[in-house]
Amino acid sequence: MAKFISPLTDVGFKRIFGDKEIMLSFLNSLFEGEFVIKDLEYLDKEKDALPGDERNIIYDLFCKTDTGTEFIVEMQNRSQLFFRDRILYYMSRAIAGQGMKGDNWNYKLTPVYGVYLMNFSISSDGHIIDDVSLYSKEQLKEGIKAKPFTDKVRAITIDMHAFNKLENKCDTTLDQWIYNIKNMENMTSMPFKDKNNVFAHLETLSDYYAMDPEDRKVYDAALRRSRDYYATMESAKVEGWEIGHEKGRVEGRAEGRAEGRAEGHAEGRVEGRAEGELINKIAIARNLINMGMNADFISQATGLSIEEIEKL
Repeated sequence: MAKFISPLTDVGFKRIFGDKEIMLSFLNSLFEGEFVIKDLEYLDKEKDALPGDERNIIYDLFCKTDTGTEFIVEMQNRSQLFFRDRILYYMSRAIAGQGMKGDNWNYKLTPVYGVYLMNFSISSDGHIIDDVSLYSKEQLKEGIKAKPFTDKVRAITIDMHAFNKLENKCDTTLDQWIYNIKNMENMTSMPFKDKNNVFAHLETLSDYYAMDPEDRKVYDAALRRSRDYYATMESAKVEGWEIGHEKGRVEGRAEGRAEGRAEGHAEGRVEGRAEGELINKIAIARNLINMGMNADFISQATGLSIEEIEKL
């Protein structure tokens, strides 16, 4: 067993970033030069369904700063279809949750920031941090210029796959945080603790062998689920690709004999690939069902509708 728990697991992430000192250090390193958060409180992570909606949503961590700004902080290990839409939906729910009953509410909102640490890439530009606000375009005399529509909704994604700095090149506190988060499970001692006391605290908090037996048991179960999920997804991808590839070859040969081998083979490959992708999604969904995942999670992971999942 590794010396430190992995922040890439649900339990590990919440244990580490559920600590106020660590969360304050991380957020202040992320927004250094913009503002300083002096204090925060953790809020209920579960948002009840809105009227007419059957879905509750659960954030990884949800907190409010001393100035009232709300932060959704999440670790995302696996790529999802419509990931950006999911971010917008979750942040919109936090905004909607600020609504007050009665006639004396004037719609004044506090900002909601979403911070998403991603163990996958959603863009190919190589950027580590993508900082997005809501914008509208306004026609001005000198041309079209982007003008912020609101400062109340802001999403920051951190692509850990794009972060490749060596330990001795991590000059900022944010670099040090990302380096530790990405590499912690393989470390034997915590870097940067001689520069910043928060990393000495992180070393103590994340020490697997210092956890009490019950906490270790919960973490071990989460780690197994994470590894099982990864193995299941990889297996399903291979299975779906092989089935789709073989179907494409067979249909391509048959079509090719009737209408010309080259044209038919290409068409068969395309159709087979599309059907293979669907088979892949179904295989993944069935495996996730067997792992006890709920339909909403499976829908987000595969792109299948709730109704399609319920028929499996």
